[in-house]
Amino acid sequence: MATLSYALCFAIVAGAIAASLWAMLSSRKRPPSDGSSPPHAVDDAAAASIGSAGASAMWSSRWSGVRPAWLLLASRAAAAVALAGVLLWDALTYDLTIMVYYTEASTTQSMHAWNLQIATLFSAYGCFMYSMHHRHVTMLPEIDESLVGLSGSLMEINHGADQKGGAGLNQLGRFMQIVYQVLGGAVVLTDVVFWALIVPFMYSSHFSLNAVMGCIHSFNLVFLLIETTLNNLEFPWFRITYFVLWTCSYVIIQWVVHVCGLKWWPYPFLNPAAPWAPLWYFCIALLHLACYTVYWAIVRGTNWWLRSCTIPTH
Repeated sequence: MATLSYALCFAIVAGAIAASLWAMLSSRKRPPSDGSSPPHAVDDAAAASIGSAGASAMWSSRWSGVRPAWLLLASRAAAAVALAGVLLWDALTYDLTIMVYYTEASTTQSMHAWNLQIATLFSAYGCFMYSMHHRHVTMLPEIDESLVGLSGSLMEINHGADQKGGAGLNQLGRFMQIVYQVLGGAVVLTDVVFWALIVPFMYSSHFSLNAVMGCIHSFNLVFLLIETTLNNLEFPWFRITYFVLWTCSYVIIQWVVHVCGLKWWPYPFLNPAAPWAPLWYFCIALLHLACYTVYWAIVRGTNWWLRSCTIPTH
């Protein structure tokens, strides 16, 4: 019976990975029937050039009155510092075994903190671009016409330098968007599991509800919602594949560390030998669909509300 339970759990995870990879490859190979660009092509085009209007979404805000500096100082930098502080608090409160939780320093929480740091760097770049543009516009009436040719040459040189370093920034920007989209589902999933399953039913010697646990399972969602309200990033439905692959990677790592000798399970329902383990795995798989749909709906609702308020976006 235990062998069958292990086999079914493995089949569910393997099936989720296979389905996600198939969906990713299919979206890239098969053009839409209506002749429009596939979803990944739109995303690729947005990050095609760090100086393009699409790439400016990395640091701009959907609110026309919010400049890059405001988004940087009021949201991303503050959230990154706060999450780093919570992680440090958590590490000082518990031993290192706490890091095997899905929400801890080795997984979602640290991913969110690191992504906010990358977003802060993009916001800093946006501040620099904004100040350079503002200074250029201010000085433009004073430029001698005889310097136009020299100015054009300098711009060509700068453009060449940007092309050399732009590829790395483009890839970093794409990585930031993917992580942000994965976090949308992962944060909702972890909070649902924590407050609906762990807290009421699964107390153990390794876990107790206290201030640090409450902060970890509330700050993530609060800061992500603030980021979603302010930023100008896309949240396409097809990125649920990355969310599924992220969780499957975590589950596989859990299997490996337990084969290597770890005795306790941070989430008891992930133990393939537990009663009804295959059913738990199947329900968690369905919960991924629900959690990603919830955050996707939040993003769509926010966009609809902004359009209804006729607030222009960058």
